[in-house]
Amino acid sequence: MSKKIIPSAHLLECFMPYINDERRMLDVIRRAADIGYYKNFELGVFFDRYNRIYVRNILEEYGLTAFTFATPYTKRQKLSLSSLDSSERAAAVELVKQLADCAADTGFIGIGIPSGDDPGIAGRAEAKRVLADVMCTLAEYCASLGLRLTIEPLDRYAYKKQLIGPVIETVNWFATIHAAHPNAYIHWDSAHEALSGADLMQSLEYAAPYTAQIHLCNAILDRLHPCYGDLHMECGTAPDFENEGFLTPKLGAEIIRRFAAADKPEGVERFTVSIEVLGHPGDDLWLKEKNTRAFLQKCFELAEAEK
Repeated sequence: MSKKIIPSAHLLECFMPYINDERRMLDVIRRAADIGYYKNFELGVFFDRYNRIYVRNILEEYGLTAFTFATPYTKRQKLSLSSLDSSERAAAVELVKQLADCAADTGFIGIGIPSGDDPGIAGRAEAKRVLADVMCTLAEYCASLGLRLTIEPLDRYAYKKQLIGPVIETVNWFATIHAAHPNAYIHWDSAHEALSGADLMQSLEYAAPYTAQIHLCNAILDRLHPCYGDLHMECGTAPDFENEGFLTPKLGAEIIRRFAAADKPEGVERFTVSIEVLGHPGDDLWLKEKNTRAFLQKCFELAEAEK
């Protein structure tokens, strides 16, 4: 397996009940670092300066990288980077810049952004045009901070109904952005592609030349099932990891193996793969982390064995 593909812990998602409790998240980060398996963390934004210093010191001490996502914060303020309302769009851009400032000060390597809701066919072309402009603005700003910027194609028609959806269409739209701003990348997610009905391996290979990070995310694809959709569900428990979703260790391993063999973008030292599982209030969050880590380890082990 390529040394550049590393296991990442999506701590923001797993410990989502703690998103507004920075001090509690500091303990989570320290404990996760002590596990010794992960090479990267995916975290929320730390707004307290002293907490940012603490996190930066942990990352340096353990030789870890980390990045964050703007999504929870734009969603909380009901802002969209692709809004056709220029004032709303400007507010969203300003918010992401503020989050990027915090990310850089924490020692993070990047920040991910959402595209915003799909306005429908009548407004889609204009929304994609303004989002491209926004991405260029934010990529330039992030570059000045030493950060990369990623955007995640979600599903447009199945569940999340976001503007930037099908990967093939996304890549055609994104290529000119990446050419002008090489620190801009795609973040590929297995659940969004599966829910859209895409061929996962074809989608991955098409996106790989622009992809910096991967989420192995599980979902139930049966529209009649009460748990259908992108719910960031668990992947079962060892040794068999049986669950009602589509994601298995064998499929996860194949995704890692295909990505390792594919053409990948320049400018990324280490490509990350994580399992995206959502923690809920009342969950045993560390048990959830343990089961998620076991699944990720199994995927990497199988990928290595199948080379």
